[in-house]
Amino acid sequence: MVDKDAVETGSETLKFVAQMVSALAWPATTIVCILLLKKYLSSLIPMLRTVKYSDVEIKFGKEVSELAMSANVSSLPSNLSESKISPWEDLISLAKVRPRTAIRSAWQRVEQAALQLTKDRNIEVSEASMSMPMVVGAILLNQGAISTSQYDLLSRLRALRNEAEHAPPDTIDSENAAEFIGLALRLAASLNSTDL
Repeated sequence: MVDKDAVETGSETLKFVAQMVSALAWPATTIVCILLLKKYLSSLIPMLRTVKYSDVEIKFGKEVSELAMSANVSSLPSNLSESKISPWEDLISLAKVRPRTAIRSAWQRVEQAALQLTKDRNIEVSEASMSMPMVVGAILLNQGAISTSQYDLLSRLRALRNEAEHAPPDTIDSENAAEFIGLALRLAASLNSTDL
């Protein structure tokens, strides 16, 4: 005679096993496919990173070049070694190894020059605004301390600096960084040489 409780227990066990197999089928299939295709997938990943990185580098380089051509840089000092700000060689050397760090350092020179101009002109800037370069730039523009073209260059350089900050590592090349550095240092020098 068949034990009814054993049949029910066996039936429940089979249902449980069926549910587990059903629940694990897709994850197991995925893992097996990844293991079987591991060799091919690993060769594709570097190509995907290269495309993504290349796109960022091309975009940044294109924007820096467009800015250099479109910005009114004729009023900016061209010989950086004779200006009040002369870290050109150091930043260019840094750009060859760490382009993003060089871009960051050049941008800090612009921020410092803008803040110094507010002090030189006795323009009051709140403590909170001192850490916001675009607010400082707007105050300088409204007070007539900088020109519209200087403010536009300040704004566009800040956008490029932010783009470089958020770009993946090793996506900004040294030539584009050097072009950014040149524009940033020329702007900083023009802010320092503004007639008092």
